Amino acid sequence: MSDQTSKVVYKGADHTEFFVIANAGMVAKYRSDKTIPLIDVVQSFDIFTTTTGGNTGEAVHPAKGLLESTFNTSNKDEIVKTIIEKGEEKGF
Repeated sequence: MSDQTSKVVYKGADHTEFFVIANAGMVAKYRSDKTIPLIDVVQSFDIFTTTTGGNTGEAVHPAKGLLESTFNTSNKDEIVKTIIEKGEEKGF
């Protein structure tokens, strides 16, 4: 990844971390202006976690059941929105 992207990390109640890849600078803009389309904020609607559940390990797509238990939905649009709104933006 580059300085044109950032990782936005959301920590679930069980401390499992979920993240999406966002365009640099767009998370703050979106948080102050919700009219910005999410597609302009994130690189893709892919949601990741790591095999260790923390910030190290191989990035993998979480199971649908894990998403549902953490976010109360498996709708990727809603999950990405929650991660962008409530997550912590980090560099790579």
